[in-house]
Amino acid sequence: MIDTKADPLHAGHFAGFSIPVTSRTARLFNLLAVAAVVIATVLPLAVVLYWMLVEQSEIVRLNGFAASVLAEFDALQRLAAAAISVATILPLSWGLMRLRVCFIEFAQGRPFAARGIAGLRDFATGMALAALAKLVGFTLLTLVLTWNAPPGMRQLAIQFNSDMLIMGLFAATVAALGWAMEKAAAIAEENSQFV
Repeated sequence: MIDTKADPLHAGHFAGFSIPVTSRTARLFNLLAVAAVVIATVLPLAVVLYWMLVEQSEIVRLNGFAASVLAEFDALQRLAAAAISVATILPLSWGLMRLRVCFIEFAQGRPFAARGIAGLRDFATGMALAALAKLVGFTLLTLVLTWNAPPGMRQLAIQFNSDMLIMGLFAATVAALGWAMEKAAAIAEENSQFV
């Protein structure tokens, strides 16, 4: 929450100004910054752990394969599947790490700081790249999962689903917000020079 009892901002001080932020709101933004880092760190580790521990029957069920397609699922396939999955998660993890910077700037009452805006824009970029990586990653994952299948049963699949669309739309929305914040900061800076 913005402290509405604080003195108003004075023109000419835009470059280093900060909006008064209540301690509760600052704690919330700092908590979000920590959460972004934790999620960015845990996601790749969770994906690797999943591929090392998942049952073969679960992979068959989730991917809709016939049992004979995935009759053999060795350690090399697990490692390759984990590597592909991590590669699809890394852009999102990078974006979340950059979002941390945005939350820190917000916690300090600087919503129009260049660092914060760049962090928000990078988060949008990371999400967009993760959506594209999901598209390519699914195809590669299908190849890896079926490479030991008997001849004629190997599969190549492309998946384009609503998750990717929503992720891309969300990334575009966040990018548009970052663009608007950047323009607002530039206009406010320009206006402050007239006084």
